[in-house]
Amino acid sequence: MAAPALTPQEVSRLNAQFDGAHPAEIIRWAVETFRPDVAVTSSFGTDSAALLHMAVTVDPAISVRTVDTGFLFPETLQHTERVAKLLKLNLTVYRTKLDEATIARLTREHASAPIDDRYCCGEYKKEATERALKGLACWITGLMREEAVSRRETPFVEVLGNGVTKVAPIAAWTAKQVHAYMQQHQLPYHPLWERGYTSVGCALHTRKPVDPNDPRSGRWAGQDKTECGIHDIGKQPPPPEPRS
Repeated sequence: MAAPALTPQEVSRLNAQFDGAHPAEIIRWAVETFRPDVAVTSSFGTDSAALLHMAVTVDPAISVRTVDTGFLFPETLQHTERVAKLLKLNLTVYRTKLDEATIARLTREHASAPIDDRYCCGEYKKEATERALKGLACWITGLMREEAVSRRETPFVEVLGNGVTKVAPIAAWTAKQVHAYMQQHQLPYHPLWERGYTSVGCALHTRKPVDPNDPRSGRWAGQDKTECGIHDIGKQPPPPEPRS
């Protein structure tokens, strides 16, 4: 039986309840409330193994879903395989609708020049993510408030416009807390982390951070961009600005 939709009052109560809770407690609530229509999405970035470890500790069979844009670092693909094997993940990979020939051509053409990010971090990635979320009642994600200004107000629980309940168990955690968890459980970091990459996206535009105080500042270095758009899924667009 599908879980009933949460009311705004219930969402408010849950966010207050989870303030200070361990992420595993939040994941357990999500799994028990929405099973079997619950999944974790992961980019298999620098420290993604922490949230994934928490999730499989709560439910070893929990669905884990990731998007392969076709432009990922080889190290990301290797890391995905390593973590999936280590944690015995129930993993499904969703690929974008770009064909291999187009991906190869774009990779050649943009080896040293900026790529139109709709191919890797825009509409194609968003469409693949929407497929990954299809049929779910609950989407567990690794958003953290301290990662970026655009994430400062991330709630633990929110109900999206498409009816999906989005849960961010580590929203209030710091990088220091995640690092401590990684060390405690001897979890592997992304291979590029040791080379100075604090946030890893697609290979055609990800660089080492250009701002030491902003771990995501290398994701779209030199561009006026801070998010890929997948976390706008299910949200109402902002109202148009009034004409002067």
